Amino acid sequence: MRTEVDRWLNALSHGWVELLTLLGMLAVALVIIGWCYNRGFRPADRGPVLRLPVLIICAGLVVLLHYFRNELWPAIIIGSTVLIAGFLSRNVHPRGLWLPIVIMSALLGLGLHLSAVLLAAAIAFAALFSARQQR
Repeated sequence: MRTEVDRWLNALSHGWVELLTLLGMLAVALVIIGWCYNRGFRPADRGPVLRLPVLIICAGLVVLLHYFRNELWPAIIIGSTVLIAGFLSRNVHPRGLWLPIVIMSALLGLGLHLSAVLLAAAIAFAALFSARQQR
């Protein structure tokens, strides 16, 4: 029995729990932001609360930045994803949410959890209180 407990404790320390927690935090933040964004629309005009392309791109960014630590690569990854998100935010729905969500997921991937939570709250409040015609 002791070897089984040691095996599970070793599996927990390999980063899987932390990675699943980060992806769970990202999914919860995206659901809250999506709900706040959809609040201003009529029920017929509302989109899905959790958009799959946003979740996939941001989850990949979190995993990449979680893997690379204290090198030049995180700066290159963040810069390129912010550029891609800037181009996507002009053509893809929801229009203005791609860039702040990518920056929030970059903060999660770097381990700056409090900053990511505060940015997610700011995005949610901005989406909740902004007028629908301005989007």
